[in-house]
Amino acid sequence: MGTRGKCRGPRATALLAAALAIPLSGCGGSEGYTVPEEICGRKIDPGFVRALLPEGERFEAEMTPIGDNMTRCMLSVDGQRELGIREYRDGGDFDAMEFAAERPRRFRNPEKASFGADTVVSDGKVLSLNPCTYQEERVVYILDITVNRFDADSSDGWREELERFAEAYLPVGMAETGCEE
Repeated sequence: MGTRGKCRGPRATALLAAALAIPLSGCGGSEGYTVPEEICGRKIDPGFVRALLPEGERFEAEMTPIGDNMTRCMLSVDGQRELGIREYRDGGDFDAMEFAAERPRRFRNPEKASFGADTVVSDGKVLSLNPCTYQEERVVYILDITVNRFDADSSDGWREELERFAEAYLPVGMAETGCEE
């Protein structure tokens, strides 16, 4: 008896799917959603994004401009908001660590990060302030990232993944908002 009607191994299944370019079902479940290489107009490695999101079937990214100097990008999985990215150009100049220390409910266990001009990484949140030039004027670009489903009592490595994502996102976000160093 051959393999007809039986589940194939992962390598055979992948080769068959590539050769036929059709979705397979019945042998294990679906692989869920795919994160595109560009989210909200920002090209970023999908692996950095995917590491911060839960399993699911449907991924959505929605960019909303808020005034002339701010944008918000919400990443959702199966209709649940999971990751929020806010960018401010000319958001003011203040000390990130002091700001975080004054807001302990929003910034749990804040620490200075090794990237950006003034960046704080906490459990589930990143705040990065970066002086730049926009249309020949000195401004401050602020990157504010929040993982909405983060559980502060869980030590599951999200903090490190969040820091990697923010470090990769920062130069792309600055360039896309017109900020030059």
